[in-house]
Amino acid sequence: MNYSFYSTKNKKPHTKRKIVLFFTIVAAIFAFFVLYIKFLVTPLIIHTSEAQIKVHATQSMNFAITEAMNQHITYDDLVNIVTDSSGKISMIQANTVKINNISMMIERITLSHLMEIARTPIHIPLGAFTGISLFSGLGPPIEVEIFPYGEVGCKFLSQFISAGVNQTQHKIYVSVDTVVNLVLPFKTIAINLSNEVLVCENLIVGDIPETYLKSNQLQDMLDLIPGH
Repeated sequence: MNYSFYSTKNKKPHTKRKIVLFFTIVAAIFAFFVLYIKFLVTPLIIHTSEAQIKVHATQSMNFAITEAMNQHITYDDLVNIVTDSSGKISMIQANTVKINNISMMIERITLSHLMEIARTPIHIPLGAFTGISLFSGLGPPIEVEIFPYGEVGCKFLSQFISAGVNQTQHKIYVSVDTVVNLVLPFKTIAINLSNEVLVCENLIVGDIPETYLKSNQLQDMLDLIPGH
């Protein structure tokens, strides 16, 4: 009887040690898994996602600019050059209504295309999750869903370039700035992208007031008054 009593009593601490050891191993495995995801898998997903999103975003911006410019927009649609009775340039005025309409169209089209990214999972080869560069391109692709949301801004830029005696080349660019926020399990990253495209140009004959030469945004020209 005594032997049986002590045998049962001795088993209890041993059982408790097994339980503690079991949960310690589970906790260690879980901690390893979390660290593995955070420091190896997440940077890999970020790098792959950034590369693919940059391609999609640049294509979206170019497509939006092309669609807007396909409305047969000319230099005279955006800018009005006013001369005095002697033929001297007295004012260069931007068509702010037309510019704002085109800007909103480009922003809307770009944003619409960016939202398509959310419907396209990122594909990462299984071998990349080993962290070994030799195996990074091997294995079947693993789909990783991302949740991007973006902001788009558009502005028209103006540049005057001397083209000879009493001649100035006026170039007008459209600049699209995009911020795509990428939501991942462990962090949110912001990807900033910018694209600038020449949309039209014109050769202006005559002296251009210095005030306009210093302006780099086309919309600002509406508020500029040339010095006398």
